[in-house]
Amino acid sequence: MKKASYFSALENKTVRCELCPHHCVLTDRKRGICLTRQNIHGELVSLNYCRPVSSHIDPIEKKPLFHFYPGSQIYSCGPNGCTFRCLFCQNCDIAQSIVPTTEFSADSMANAVIESKTVGIAYTYSEPYIWFETIMDVGAIVKEHGLKNVLVTNGFMEPAPLADLLTVVDAMNIDIKSIRPDFYRRLCKAELEPVLRTCEEAKKKCHIEITNLVIPGENDTEDDFRDLVDFINVNLGKDTPLHFSRYFPRNKATYPPTKESVLFRAWEIAKEKLDHVYVGNIEAQDKANTYCPSCKALLIKRSGYSITLAEGLKAALEKKTAPCPSCGADTKILM
Repeated sequence: MKKASYFSALENKTVRCELCPHHCVLTDRKRGICLTRQNIHGELVSLNYCRPVSSHIDPIEKKPLFHFYPGSQIYSCGPNGCTFRCLFCQNCDIAQSIVPTTEFSADSMANAVIESKTVGIAYTYSEPYIWFETIMDVGAIVKEHGLKNVLVTNGFMEPAPLADLLTVVDAMNIDIKSIRPDFYRRLCKAELEPVLRTCEEAKKKCHIEITNLVIPGENDTEDDFRDLVDFINVNLGKDTPLHFSRYFPRNKATYPPTKESVLFRAWEIAKEKLDHVYVGNIEAQDKANTYCPSCKALLIKRSGYSITLAEGLKAALEKKTAPCPSCGADTKILM
């Protein structure tokens, strides 16, 4: 437990959390929507500080990040709780109920990352933003050792805390669940605008990739795909990777699994304007590969989480640059 960042003390020992756009107003002993920030006698505390609900070593492609240290492994962990209440939550067991966790210190968490001999740490599984104090403390230590901090997030953030995070975070996968505000209100109990704002601010400071979980009857029309792609193209740049992910029934949602044909159509629409579009949670053949946006040469071939780099690309990446071996164009893949 640690005193929380970003809150205001109100009258009668009431507090207002100012970390996320919900701005929960809490009387004594009440918890916020996230389940893990609590008012104790007029002071907001983080109940989940350095308390991971799960820890694993994963392929970085599982985040998914396809253009950030491709082929590497990353230490992954995450907190209990979330700022959303998605009807279709794919990790509802740890995101929407209180579960047991184990307490560590910031040093011991960082040491686990360092000893893992991976590229760094991914804060993931549920919503890492509610782990703000943990990320700032652990992330600073990890960064001092030359390792990377990655966020897999719903992007529902306030500008000031986000600015703090961007001093330690190197990459984000941000989930734009739909380009429709009504979708967020009905199915997530949240708002779209802060998510889009986070995408734009993060793009200025770190590597970002976007994920869109395609849900039948909710965000799967051609207009949905085109409007999402237009936002990315205009506000984030056509070089921003976009991942369309297949939905499966989970939590309270009973929609059928996304048809592969819908995902492939989304891919076709996005490729009209974006350089790098991927399809996940299915066997997508060439729709999981990375091609040079200039000459269309195959740069990275993927089969599940196994990848093969084009001849010449690995040597280029090891020098911290990534020109296409075929035409010399900047691939903007980071290594």
